[in-house]
Amino acid sequence: MEDTHTLSHRERKKLDTWRTIRQVALGLILERGYGNVSLEDIARAAGVSRATLFNYFPSKEAMLFAPDPQEQQHWQAFLATRPADEHPWTTLEAFFLDYTSGYETKLRLQKQLQAEVAALSQGTQDVGERLRAFLTAWVSDRLRAQGHDPQDTTLLIAMAFTVMGAAFAQWEADQPFSVFQTQLRRTFSRAARGLTSTP
Repeated sequence: MEDTHTLSHRERKKLDTWRTIRQVALGLILERGYGNVSLEDIARAAGVSRATLFNYFPSKEAMLFAPDPQEQQHWQAFLATRPADEHPWTTLEAFFLDYTSGYETKLRLQKQLQAEVAALSQGTQDVGERLRAFLTAWVSDRLRAQGHDPQDTTLLIAMAFTVMGAAFAQWEADQPFSVFQTQLRRTFSRAARGLTSTP
């Protein structure tokens, strides 16, 4: 995520602990399965007490879906690097490729767990809604700044999330992550050309 050099020592230590617990949890769940990993297992492997673990995450589900504390700053920083005259569709493709590149373990787990633990679907929806709201505001502002109709925002966002979902649905959790990202690029490109064009 973001460079943490602007954080205080205490803030940086808290962020490092949050990320360590999250990474340990994802690794254990990926290795053993969601139902076979307890909060005690995660606390022990992360080298923290159970009480400390609950200071950072209220549940095991939160370890899968809670956003990184600096996630939105990363989104903003990435979008700030894109050319002002770049079409928002091109930016959205680059954004989703960057966004997913940092979440291989998390996305692989979600793929594996979507059939195993139906109750986790709400966490996925919450993450998607937060990202959708962020990108909707950005695309609307960018379209307006470029002199385009900001009402196109709804269509662009709907299409981008559909592309993301289609690529994710076609990827198998046991395939290399590069397969998913290649599919994501191809699906964005196909959508840009139009569904009635020759594949």
